[in-house]
Amino acid sequence: MSMQNFAVSRRALLAGSAGIATLAGLAACSGGGNDDQSQGSAAPAGDGTPDEVQEMNLVELNDLQTLDVNDIRNENEFEVLSELNEGLFRTFTDEDGIDHVEPAGCEDYEVTDDGLTYTFHLRDNGWSDGQPVTAQHYVDSILRLCNPDNGFSYAFLAEDIAGAAAYMNGEGAAEDIAVAALDDKTLEIRLANPIPFFLAKLSNVCFDPVRMDLINEYADTMSNDWEKQVYSGPFKITSRTLENSIVLEPNEHYWDKDNVKLQKLTYTIVTEDATRSQLLSSKELDSVDCSSEYVTQWAKLADQGQLVYNKKADVGSDYLAFNHHTGGPSGLMNNVKCCLAISCCFNREDFNNTALSGLNLPAYGLIPGGILSGDEEYRSTYEEPLHALLEQYDTPEKCQALFKEGVKEVTGSDDVSGVELLILTQQQNTQSKNTTEWLAQQISAGVGVTVNINAQSETANFVAERDANNYDFYLMGWNADFSDPISYFDLFATGSGYAKFMGGYSNAEYDEMYESLKTMSDSAERTAVYQKMEQNIIENAGIAPVYYTVRHNFTQSYVMNMSFPQFGNGLEVSRAYISGKA
Repeated sequence: MSMQNFAVSRRALLAGSAGIATLAGLAACSGGGNDDQSQGSAAPAGDGTPDEVQEMNLVELNDLQTLDVNDIRNENEFEVLSELNEGLFRTFTDEDGIDHVEPAGCEDYEVTDDGLTYTFHLRDNGWSDGQPVTAQHYVDSILRLCNPDNGFSYAFLAEDIAGAAAYMNGEGAAEDIAVAALDDKTLEIRLANPIPFFLAKLSNVCFDPVRMDLINEYADTMSNDWEKQVYSGPFKITSRTLENSIVLEPNEHYWDKDNVKLQKLTYTIVTEDATRSQLLSSKELDSVDCSSEYVTQWAKLADQGQLVYNKKADVGSDYLAFNHHTGGPSGLMNNVKCCLAISCCFNREDFNNTALSGLNLPAYGLIPGGILSGDEEYRSTYEEPLHALLEQYDTPEKCQALFKEGVKEVTGSDDVSGVELLILTQQQNTQSKNTTEWLAQQISAGVGVTVNINAQSETANFVAERDANNYDFYLMGWNADFSDPISYFDLFATGSGYAKFMGGYSNAEYDEMYESLKTMSDSAERTAVYQKMEQNIIENAGIAPVYYTVRHNFTQSYVMNMSFPQFGNGLEVSRAYISGKA
């Protein structure tokens, strides 16, 4: 996933999701409602015949922080880099909106009976400079991803490969990682232990092939320089204006180029929903996600047949990340009682209805609905653990008393008259501003202290403040990369590539349970461990759950064959096209 950065993201960190999710909200992680549905679906504008002009315009909330597939973090990066590169698998949705993971860079594959060894047979695919994509390019990507000197956030996804965990922990060598190019078109990967969702992991962009010849030549200057890049996917970048737009055109060496109909794909940064609304109405934008009151306005256009409204649960979880690195400027965020008081002091129903226009779902746990553990939906097997705490601390007086207890444990005095808390946010639009102010006001009243806002309008400034630990908490978000709760629990293991972006929660009991999963294949046993891990992180206030996202997408009726995957890249346009645009 992928991070949601309320001002950055993937369905993953805005940091991405890593640009990291801040109160501005990831562009594609907003929502409302529980049921997946397509409302007011307009009849196709054309008869399905592609128009002569095949140009599509999409929107980004933030500029890309990297073009490096191994270093990917944010949702907007996933969306663009997925179209520029081709991994072993690609996810599309069918006419019912159901995800289908299909072979992409590989033509087929085999798995040994013990579930440990995977052999992939690659297609005859080409880089945008005409060079063939080979199995060694996939090997190089995995080795580079795992290299601890690189510090790539998604490296933990490779831990199941035999030898990878030891290498990343400094206890092994790169040559011990069980990945090999048997020949130019045959890739072999051997696991340390069988896991049921390994192929789903491999669909992540971080495993896409890389060209070490160019990486070695250009070193650090390559990661965000489009003119030094080559691309293995459906498109290539032909122009870019930083903090404004990025233009893609077809890769003529792509293996399935005949099914890529778009001749130009432009992503433009538009932060305000009011501006997006104008551009959508004038058909200057072809598909937009919405997280504000404009959902109601656009839904009316869908009812009139002017747009197609796709609404579905987004398997996204948004929460307050407390500063467990340093305790924050207040020095209080490593105290469980202080953080629990904050977690319990505000009403999530009110937050969703007031600050988020009722478009999402209140969250009382880490794992949203729609995530399977084995063959069962995890959320239906276990009540969200925050409910019990909210019953215990169900008044402002009780929350304030708990907060004072925590302050006394830290300072020796329960006097909170001079306590100030700092919420960090990347405010890029009106909604993110309103959201931050709502949280600040409610938490201030809830625990009886002053809450100040550290608002940064630029991503780089937000990241600098975050990395300098100049915050007590901020709103963070994550969308699952695949359908298993481990996609969330990975984030909070000590030393995880994303833990630093999630406030740095570190708990020995949690880590012990996390390690036990690496050799555990029985789904019922895994679910039992998942439940204990979720309870651990909520009761110890590793994070404070706030809401689960629901996606609201509005697409022009002349856009054909667009996919909206629930997992992986949130918007798949490689086989989309225009038919009947006026």
